[in-house]
Amino acid sequence: MRIIFLGTSGFAIPCLRALIESEHNILCVVSRPPRPAGRGKKLRQPPVAEYAHKNRLEIRQPEKLTGDFAGTLKSMKPELMVSAAYGAWLPKKLLAASPLGVVNIHPSLLPEYRGAAPIARAILDGREETGVSFMLTDSGWDTGPVIAVYHERILPADTTGSLQERLSVKAANNLIDVIEEYSTGKLVPKSQTEKALYADKITTDETWLDWNRSAQYLERKVRAFQPSPGARTMYSGKLLKIAEARVSYFDANPGEVVFRSGSLLVGCGGEESLEIIKLQPASKSVMSAAEFLRGARMKTGDKFGKT
Repeated sequence: MRIIFLGTSGFAIPCLRALIESEHNILCVVSRPPRPAGRGKKLRQPPVAEYAHKNRLEIRQPEKLTGDFAGTLKSMKPELMVSAAYGAWLPKKLLAASPLGVVNIHPSLLPEYRGAAPIARAILDGREETGVSFMLTDSGWDTGPVIAVYHERILPADTTGSLQERLSVKAANNLIDVIEEYSTGKLVPKSQTEKALYADKITTDETWLDWNRSAQYLERKVRAFQPSPGARTMYSGKLLKIAEARVSYFDANPGEVVFRSGSLLVGCGGEESLEIIKLQPASKSVMSAAEFLRGARMKTGDKFGKT
């Protein structure tokens, strides 16, 4: 088939690789424009654009998906478009640019976790399973008919980063079969009739750890916000991001720092604490709790909090 691929973040790269390695013809790759990043705010290309460039694929990076741009894509005469983590709403004119429409790859079991943060929300909610859904894009947000679904277990130590990597590989491993069977009518899209659950974008305010919550919830929050944006707390007026933690069954007051058998514990709501394994002080790299303590002059009874 003649295919146009739309993608921006690293999640989409394994699927793009699968298309490159298949017998199908990639007419072009559509990605978001470069954005300022890092301390110097230099323009940085999105991962998919960089990968497409390395593989000598034609790249289009419009600021907006206008009717004129949809017309440009239609003039390429694609039979199908495939999207994964593109990061913008696709207008009707673009959806109509290919006879078979746009097959979107979404990392959840639709209609659960429609929206911008399906992986983080599933971890945060304590789910034991998620997956990858192939759907035919319509004018809504992840509301189109589902073509195929593949399940994936959420492991107890999964972060958003580790789970996203597995889901992207699972999507890539099944992509070619899905689009070929869809194009020949073997797979028929089915409307989403079950009750929907939405996965809204993670806000900065959500990243703060409320030490009055249970240790189990805060441990999930650390994993859900790793590697980005990071679960936050304050110590001695300075920002700390907690990169890795585990539940400890030692009782301490919420936010209270306790040293026990060489471990750094922070009291939570209930009768448990959170043992801090790795953390990241502001403007520094991630380090072990032991490395942090060598220079922090922290003592039992100190407090973690939002201020």
